[in-house]
Amino acid sequence: MRVLRWLFLATLSLVLMVQLRLIDGALTSADTPWGIVGFELAFTKVRAAEMLNVWRSMGVTESALVSLGVDVAFLLVYPFMFRSLVQLLRRDDGSHFQRFGARLSGAVLACIPLDALENALLWRALVTGASTPLAAAAGVAASIKFLLVLVTAVWCVGALVQRLLPRPAYG
Repeated sequence: MRVLRWLFLATLSLVLMVQLRLIDGALTSADTPWGIVGFELAFTKVRAAEMLNVWRSMGVTESALVSLGVDVAFLLVYPFMFRSLVQLLRRDDGSHFQRFGARLSGAVLACIPLDALENALLWRALVTGASTPLAAAAGVAASIKFLLVLVTAVWCVGALVQRLLPRPAYG
């Protein structure tokens, strides 16, 4: 049952991620090579305003709003996909690594409010214009979110390697 739950969440995450990449393609240019991710990590009014100006000149600000809307569905799925994967890979052997995995399975759910806050701040910047408080707060929320995702993904790779490699026999 846990494998089926993870497969469902992984498939839904993949579908939404592909959808987001397709939408974000319109936001990518020589001046905005990272698309919406660059906007998430702009951190300053100047950089955010530069990106908004490029998107306005390209006529794609609506795509940025649509991307943030689709991301609402994505933010409700990918943290649970990661949590399910950690729970699938985790062993209850008492090791520090496995205990850290147990903590990660809960911590990765913090991506939901972080991503929601980031989206709200970016939406506001798209509608009202860039500001340092909006860009900085969105950048901090995005950075923490990306860090949680990265640490969880690395833990999952480590756990998978542990499961696939034979344990040395002692004695």
